[in-house]
Amino acid sequence: MRVRVLSSLLVSTALAASSLVGVTAAGAAGADAATAASAVPAHQWSKKLRSVTRSPATAPEVTGIRVGRHANFDRIVVDLHGAAPGYTVRYVRTLRRDPSGKVIDLLGPRSLRIVLSPANGHDVNTGARTLTTPKRTKWRFDEVRETAVIGDFEAVFSVGVGLTAKTPFRVRTLHNPTRIVVDVHH
Repeated sequence: MRVRVLSSLLVSTALAASSLVGVTAAGAAGADAATAASAVPAHQWSKKLRSVTRSPATAPEVTGIRVGRHANFDRIVVDLHGAAPGYTVRYVRTLRRDPSGKVIDLLGPRSLRIVLSPANGHDVNTGARTLTTPKRTKWRFDEVRETAVIGDFEAVFSVGVGLTAKTPFRVRTLHNPTRIVVDVHH
C-alpha cells in the first residue's frame, strides 16, 4: 500500500511539474497574456508560437544551420557553441531582415521565423563569421524549401524558413553539442 501511494504521489508530482515547465516555457518570453495563453509546450506539435527565455552568461555562437528529412517531418537544426539561448519560433506573413526591415522572399508560400536570443553568428571580439554553413540554402524537402539567416544584430540571431504549408511544428533544445531543433510535420 505504501509503495502504491508513494508511486502515485511521485507520478502526480512529475505531471504537475511538467505542466508548469510547459506553461513557463511558453510564456516566459514576456509575451502578453493572449499570446501566452495561445502558446503550447515546446515538445508538442502545434502551429502556435513557441517561446523560451534563457540568459546564458555569454551569448552562444551559431556555427551551422542544417535541415534533414524524416518519415513524418523535416528537421531544422541550429548548431551552437556555448550554452543554450532563448528562442521564439512562429509563423509569420512576411520575413524581414534584422535590423533593416527589408522583406526577404524564400521558396514556399509559408514562412517560419526562428529567433535565438542571446546568440551571435559572429565572434564579438573579431567580427569573424562563426557560421560554417551557407547563410542561404535551398533544400526542397517535403516541407522545408529554403532557409536563410535574416538577422545577426545585437545578440539576436534570426533564421527565416520557407515552407510548403502551414503545418504543426515542435521545438526542442538538445545538448552535447548544443542545438535548437525545430521539427515541421509533413
